Amino acid sequence: MVEALKPNKRTQKPLWQRAGVCLRYVALILWCATTIFPFLWTINSSFKDNAQIFGQPLSLPSPVIWGNFQAAWNGTAIQVTGINSLIYAVTTMLLVLLIATPAAFYCAKMSKGKLLHTYFLIGIMIPVHAILIPCFITLRDLGLHNTRLGIILLYVSTGLSFSIFVLTGFIKTAIPNEMIEASVIDGCGPMRAFLNVMPLCQAGFATAMTFVFLGVWNEMLFAMIMLPSPTLRTLNVACYNLRGQFVSDQGLLSAGLVLLVVPVIIMYTLFQEQVVKGLTAGAVKG
Repeated sequence: MVEALKPNKRTQKPLWQRAGVCLRYVALILWCATTIFPFLWTINSSFKDNAQIFGQPLSLPSPVIWGNFQAAWNGTAIQVTGINSLIYAVTTMLLVLLIATPAAFYCAKMSKGKLLHTYFLIGIMIPVHAILIPCFITLRDLGLHNTRLGIILLYVSTGLSFSIFVLTGFIKTAIPNEMIEASVIDGCGPMRAFLNVMPLCQAGFATAMTFVFLGVWNEMLFAMIMLPSPTLRTLNVACYNLRGQFVSDQGLLSAGLVLLVVPVIIMYTLFQEQVVKGLTAGAVKG
């Protein structure tokens, strides 16, 4: 009985392996701390005024200034800018999913070569700053500058490449070729076979939709240039405009950032499990 309670030396990891595991955990803890700290500091600062923020930046607010949120709510006109951001994000998400899903299915299951898939991946390599002026000129010539349709089409075009990349890798892994072959044997054409296997891609859909939503919601460069009208402005741009020309109310800015981040947290919390499944499945065959 005593011998059974003794640790088995064969099952114990060597000292250098245990030290490596400890170092990895320490690195992860430090990375999490440095990532979470700015967010917590912003929340804490949203209940302070400038005197507290600059005088005691790490202390708890005393007194708590709730008026920052009311001022940020009114200053950003969130009932207009928030709805604009939601319309752009949701519409772009649905259009990207509608276009990227059949394209990814064709690249994963129908295309024999990788030329088309490579063509779509080129879009990931192009920075948005490089296409800013051409996009502005194109939208202006088409009469779509400062319109909802113009900015949505721009967001759709910039979000397609990454969505196709994610969905292609997921479909290759999640959908076996035998299912496609069985559908063809049953007399289904390519479109019918595509529709039959789509229910298996829910995790991939959630992953692509989450990234597209977050990308549009957090985007500011295109929104500033393409939407000068205040009635079409996004919440991100409205929060940026809370700053002053010479002196800024940091508590007001922090409150605006908290209002901006809340929908992002809700979105990711709802689809977190599906996003992880989609990324891990697509990472096997990208």
